[in-house]
Amino acid sequence: MKSGDKLPDDHHIIRRIPFAKLRKDENDNIIGVLFEAFKLRHNEQTLSATYLEYFPGSKKEQIKRAVWAIRASNLSVTSRSGFAIGNVNAIHTACKNRNHKIRIVYEPEDDNKAHSSVRRLPRDDTDLLELLAAETWSELVLNKDIKPGEAPAPPFPASQT
Repeated sequence: MKSGDKLPDDHHIIRRIPFAKLRKDENDNIIGVLFEAFKLRHNEQTLSATYLEYFPGSKKEQIKRAVWAIRASNLSVTSRSGFAIGNVNAIHTACKNRNHKIRIVYEPEDDNKAHSSVRRLPRDDTDLLELLAAETWSELVLNKDIKPGEAPAPPFPASQT
């Protein structure tokens, strides 16, 4: 896959969610993600994520390797962070149903070779962001549940990339 290529509909992306943007119950138990986790900041043009299927192995192994890659990047990942996983087609469909045409593309970065971006995500559609948090990116993995590991190896030998 080349930089700028659209991700396949049946693939997934994973996004780091700071503790402050995780939904909690009255006892501070994490029960989901707040819509603010998907809101673009003023200086952002795209929503950053990591391409899950970039990594080899079972889905569980891909999640583990993606979390390791995010931890090794320049993002601040704390023990209380979470990671939301979303299906590419479900994200596209949710946006399309609200008349937004987004693109989810592979955009490797120096510190995260599996980096991807959600392009043209609206800034002001709070209902869409709530839907993304509640239904589309609803699979949640907590950082504390992924054991430390070495940085993931690329899925192909270096001579093929």
